[in-house]
Amino acid sequence: MRKLRLKDTIIAGSLLFFFFQSCVDDREEWLAKQTPDQSFVEEFKSQQDAFDKGWHFINHSLSLGPTNWNTPSAPPFYAYSTKTTIGEFLWVDYFSTSSPQGVISNWAVSPSVIMQNGDKIIFYTRCELYAQGADSTDYANRLQLRLNTSNDGLNVGNGSDVGDYSNLLLDINPDYIKFSYNQYSSSNPLARDSMRYAYPPVWTKFESTISGLQKPTRGRFAFRYFIENGGYSGKGTSVGIDSVAYIGINKK
Repeated sequence: MRKLRLKDTIIAGSLLFFFFQSCVDDREEWLAKQTPDQSFVEEFKSQQDAFDKGWHFINHSLSLGPTNWNTPSAPPFYAYSTKTTIGEFLWVDYFSTSSPQGVISNWAVSPSVIMQNGDKIIFYTRCELYAQGADSTDYANRLQLRLNTSNDGLNVGNGSDVGDYSNLLLDINPDYIKFSYNQYSSSNPLARDSMRYAYPPVWTKFESTISGLQKPTRGRFAFRYFIENGGYSGKGTSVGIDSVAYIGINKK
């Protein structure tokens, strides 16, 4: 008799577990559907216009240099997408640090958004090439796409520290490969192939998908121009970002 009761208890407990788990899953799906569409596209008409929409530009490089993210009046290359001027894109360079070989950590932080699994961040970026004798190079640029899923604050740390933006979605050129025009145009297939992993010198599309969230979460995403040993005697030239799209899963 005891065995039968134990068996019945186990079955009832299992049914309750699956019932409550189903309720939790249904609630998460319901919450996701109740979240307003967060989608937007930012073309960076001007730095002030982007700031008015909730973007923040924070240079926490070591040692701190004079350059922050801006829309350049005399750009080194044309914008990917433009309506009035060729400088309608976000741009930053190696003078983010005043040190000849410092830690560049220069942030462009998005407006506050309610993030959900499946939301996408799409953007275009490219680097600037400098002439180096008969060659052209970018001296190795790097860009990270990071999330703050703890809050919608602006704690980006200092130097190598990332503050609350600990979730790394994308890291472009983490190995600091220098783009070389000579290698790119070389007849040697190995030399050309190595350039696939360098920072692109033409506008190139990148895409990342948010995952791992337990529920819809208010936070921010950020682009981080991050170069160790960067500066006027170190790595880096400049990079641009344009046509940033946040595509929510609830977009109609």
